[in-house]
Amino acid sequence: MENNNEKSIQRLIMEISRMYMEKCFGKLKSLGIHPRQMPILAVLWKENGCSQKELASQLGVKPPTVTVSIQRLEKIGIIVRKQDEKDQRISRIYLTEEGKAIINEGMRMAKEGEKQVLNGFSESELCLMKRFCIQIKENIAAMPAPEFSPEEMCMGHFCHNKK
Repeated sequence: MENNNEKSIQRLIMEISRMYMEKCFGKLKSLGIHPRQMPILAVLWKENGCSQKELASQLGVKPPTVTVSIQRLEKIGIIVRKQDEKDQRISRIYLTEEGKAIINEGMRMAKEGEKQVLNGFSESELCLMKRFCIQIKENIAAMPAPEFSPEEMCMGHFCHNKK
């Protein structure tokens, strides 16, 4: 069995990401939402009243990609759609009071989770880790564009149900 010292950094990052998502999934499920819905709520927290097109743009996906999540969130009372006052062709999406409470609890849980994940690191180690993560992110951004769209990805894996 391969020990952690023999694993590549890439593999460790993937394992960390998967493990963290599994933990987050359980916590978010207790709030009645799916982890893939949290980014939608986070965008609305910052810019309540986005159109579906604006929301999709903020998330880096196409508008149809967020349609099902928006419908589900609306059905359970977390968001509400209202016609734009100036342009009736546009629906604006707003967090309800319940949605605001969920995002507050989600942020509290995320902060607590980050505290647990980073337990045992010194301030200087955390500073270095953040610098390394930023550099990795910049390196990835500088890589050639992928030959697939973000919609073709599901939790870090290619979807098998592409049309």
